[in-house]
Amino acid sequence: MYFEQPYGVSRQAPPLRGVRRMNLRQNISRRYFLFCVCGLCVLLIIGALIPLFVYFIFRYRNTISFLLSYPDFVCSQHSCGCPNQNYEKSFMSKIVGGKDALPFTYPWLVALTDRYTTDPFCAGFIISSNAILTAAHCLIGRNSNKSQILARVHDLRQFNGDRYDIDKLFIYPEYQYNDSMQINDIALIKIKRSFASDLQPCCLPTKQSSIYPPEKTAAVASGWGKLVAKPNNRNSPILQHVVMPIVDEKNIKCHQSIVDINRQLCAGYNSLSIDTCSGDSGSPLLIVEYNDKKQGHFVATGIVSYGNRQCDTSISSGVYTRVGFYLPWIYDILLNF
Repeated sequence: MYFEQPYGVSRQAPPLRGVRRMNLRQNISRRYFLFCVCGLCVLLIIGALIPLFVYFIFRYRNTISFLLSYPDFVCSQHSCGCPNQNYEKSFMSKIVGGKDALPFTYPWLVALTDRYTTDPFCAGFIISSNAILTAAHCLIGRNSNKSQILARVHDLRQFNGDRYDIDKLFIYPEYQYNDSMQINDIALIKIKRSFASDLQPCCLPTKQSSIYPPEKTAAVASGWGKLVAKPNNRNSPILQHVVMPIVDEKNIKCHQSIVDINRQLCAGYNSLSIDTCSGDSGSPLLIVEYNDKKQGHFVATGIVSYGNRQCDTSISSGVYTRVGFYLPWIYDILLNF
């Protein structure tokens, strides 16, 4: 027998609509909660990225990633700092990342070798008729009677320049070093006979300041060091040179490499694998001091001291002894020759 459902059964529908409303509210609540959580995550990510962005800007601030051109200046009627060749209108950047210099461009540049050899262990530069500057670490453990100075050098395989014997070595008394850093890395060498009169010396800087030269100044480095930073690679037989910018001492690539900003300075590119390397030590870092917009001369603002093992300033800046700090010491020795 069929029993008709009582009307009371159909009245269960309203509670089902209430459940649906409740589920809807719960779904909305869950979505709102997930939206809030996602929004919070986005804010946290943004909050984490902002300091990283600021750090990146600080780390690489005031760096140059494009190749600088050779300094454009005219040097005439000056007793020092005038290159033998006209400046180059274009400059392609091995030092590590440089190019062959024209023969005898830098008359003050000399090679330090063992006696009767032509394989330099360091470089140096003439500052007077009988004195050169170099890096102190070049002379540690060296016997002056077993070393010589080679001038008028371009291609070491065809050397027919001048040899000069060493009279005395003057290593800065407070020179210090460890496995990764050096400080007061400067030395002066007195030779036994005067340099030829046409070997013009390099000028010394006129300013003693930890902010000179200013950041981004174009600086020229040169030497016969390695072209590739590998243990078995030999030095370049032909003189190399390269243009690099001065790096702000607050830049992390410089700051992490130097000991004292008053006694050292940095140079190098942000993302180009260009640097001085083993064998270039002691050579000058040249900048132009201008008399006016076109007239000027080279001064040795720095001396090649040290850098990373890869010879790559995109990793960390090359470090140079700041010559201006040591001017009183240099002139005191020269006056007492």
